Parts: sequence; structure tokens; C-alpha cells
Amino acid sequence: MSDPTAIRMGPMYPRGGATVLRMIVRGGTFGPVATNTYVVADREGGSALIVDPAAGSSQWVAETLAALAVDPVAVLDTHGHWDHVVENHVWDAQGIPVWIGRGDEGWLAAPAPFNPALFGNPPPTPGVRPAAILEDGDTITCGDLTLQIMATPGHSPGCQVVYDASTGQAMVGDLIFAMGIGRTDFPGSNHDDMVRSLTRILDELPGDTVIYPGHDRWGVTLAQAEPYARMFM
Repeated sequence: MSDPTAIRMGPMYPRGGATVLRMIVRGGTFGPVATNTYVVADREGGSALIVDPAAGSSQWVAETLAALAVDPVAVLDTHGHWDHVVENHVWDAQGIPVWIGRGDEGWLAAPAPFNPALFGNPPPTPGVRPAAILEDGDTITCGDLTLQIMATPGHSPGCQVVYDASTGQAMVGDLIFAMGIGRTDFPGSNHDDMVRSLTRILDELPGDTVIYPGHDRWGVTLAQAEPYARMFM
């Protein structure tokens, strides 16, 4: 398991003439299926995103935000499965908006029926109304960071990758892992869509892109993960 206190910073080299910034990523692993939650910040004392608030992650997230002295801009869900969104309500209650990709927004107010059974029938958690439904090609800002949204359906209809071109890092959710890909046997999953999404990411993003998946270890490059993904394509 990855060290939940690790700080991972983006490489300092130019991409496309952009002003290169250091993107801070801290990650921890939580809940019944070892789901990764991340705090992504533009700098210490700056702004942050809370990515995929898993079961039991809220205290760690609060401590991480405080340690970095950052203000959360939003909760960003890579997709709508229960293990990635279960603590959305903790942050929504504090006035922090929740953002999710087009196709999964309905699962936030009323989680998909298979989710509770899949995760051991946990007690119901409060739903939230997303403040923004993100589309392919959208850009979002977090302080000095500008991040690109890439729609990557397959594991779920609204799966999305969040890519920072300036530092070559991507939040990839359950699209691709260090040694595999997300499941496509769930309601709403589609293996053909998954193959198209994987092909797109592998074709469009540089091989040295550092990925932060929803499960498994983070910090590997897309090129390192690609051979394992190809086994399922």
C-alpha cells in the first residue's frame, strides 16, 4: 500500500510552452475496497481539490488540508461508484461544491442500487446535488492550476480523467491501474467503451504521464501501466 503521507510533486520541465508549476498530490487509501483519495493542490497556502472522498477519509483529508494550509475549491469525483463518493456529503455540508462527470450525476443523489450490496450493505449516506456536471473538453481551475477533463466511459458512463498538462500528471479514477484496468461487469459498465477510452488515453497522453488511480499504487507512469492494460483490450 502506498504511503498515505507521501507528497508527490510534478516534474519541473516544460510542456507546450506552458509555465510549469508544481502540483502537490497527497494520497491515502481507505474503505472496504481500498479506494484512493487524493488532495491536489497548486501550492502550499493555495487552493486544493478533494478527489474521490472514500469511506473513512474525511479526517485524513481535513488534516492534510490543514497541513498544507490550503482552501478546498471543490470535491471532484472521478466517477459515481459508492466507494468514491460516499463522503461527498461531509464536504457538501461545509459548502464545498461537488463536481462529477456527465453520466454519473444521478448516482450522487440516489446511489446506484448495486453499490450498497457490492460494498457489504453499508448504512445509507446522505446524497448531494452536484454543483457542476463536467463534460469532455472542459477545463477547471484550482488556484494556479488549469486541468483538462477527458471523458472516459467504460467502468461507468461518467468516468473521467483529470489531466494537468503543465506537470504531466493525471487523476485516472478506475480507468487504468498500475497493473490492470477497472471492471466492466457492473450495471452501467461497457467493455467496448472501456477499450475506446483506454485507447484514447494511451494515444493522446505522453507515456511519461504520472497516473493517480482510484485503486492500487499511484505514481507509476502511463507507459509502465500500458502493458498490463493492453492485456484487457
